[in-house]
Amino acid sequence: MSRRLHIVLLGLLVALNGCVISPRRTTGGGGGGGGGGGGTGGGIGRIYVSNAPNNSIVRFDSALTVTGNATPGATIAGSATLLSTPQYLFLDVVNNRLFVANQGGSNVLIFENANTKTGNIAPNRTIAGGSTQLSAPVDLALDRGRNLLYVADGANIQVFANAATINGNVAPVRTMALTFAPDALFLDATNDRLFVADSAGNAVHVFDAASTLNNVVSSNRTVSGPSTQFNGPAGLQIDNAGRLIVSNFNTPSITIYANAATANGDLAPAVTITGSNTGMAAPTQMILNNATTTGDLHVADGGAGSVLIFANIGSVTGNASPTRNISGSNTGLTRSGGGFGPFTAKGIALDTSR
Repeated sequence: MSRRLHIVLLGLLVALNGCVISPRRTTGGGGGGGGGGGGTGGGIGRIYVSNAPNNSIVRFDSALTVTGNATPGATIAGSATLLSTPQYLFLDVVNNRLFVANQGGSNVLIFENANTKTGNIAPNRTIAGGSTQLSAPVDLALDRGRNLLYVADGANIQVFANAATINGNVAPVRTMALTFAPDALFLDATNDRLFVADSAGNAVHVFDAASTLNNVVSSNRTVSGPSTQFNGPAGLQIDNAGRLIVSNFNTPSITIYANAATANGDLAPAVTITGSNTGMAAPTQMILNNATTTGDLHVADGGAGSVLIFANIGSVTGNASPTRNISGSNTGLTRSGGGFGPFTAKGIALDTSR
């Protein structure tokens, strides 16, 4: 099957009620296209979103207020960027450093001074080559204090040292070999605890003492079972109330669980957000603005070609409308030539300080 046909079929399958598609299984991708915008833009805050089919990353400025059919402040795209079916993003806000899980390139791309990048610009560093053991990376997490970068790839999580300066064909210092293919990561670095979503298995696995794990590993706790309402878990966050937030790609929905640190077993969600008012069609990566009481949740949803923002997620439940919805033909979250699909808004990162 051709790569282009594979993407078309995935988009059709998402529209079928009750289908099961792993959000990490993106194999296609269109042309990168030219860059848009320039400079650092106006307003406080930046939202970065990867568009896998278009091989691009768009940046929206005025992150605390932007909504509707907004034009990006910048678009990173073109052959020099090396972007090839980019998946999830991680922004080291302190150092203004953007990490990209670049699935089609079998590598990780690193852009320094992220809020200044635009157009057909090369990454400052790459993690690439046979020694890296990277094949099709889908997500990453940073432990800034220990200077470790976790990369989900295949049935492994590769752990790289010297995350702040790593470059080139560098071997991981550890490999966490799993019994499933990880689709999303969330690292609670303070407690050295790694949460890993298993979309195909409808589970979230929790690993304690993550920075010490190597070779074949088993989770300390696993949230799974019919009561969880998992249906293709694709994104993970923890809010200021210590709750585990999970986006479900196939439902679509967001389910929230009390006491993330001890969550285990067939645990029913404390809150379920789902329904036509939510605007969700195929939610994937999420990011929180934890400056508010329980966080403003930003959701990348490629099925809707949108970024959905739910203010004060601690008070949201049921068939709730997003507070803001970034979507439309100007956003760069459509496919080349128009139209939406399950991967047109795939990864997301947020900087509220610049």
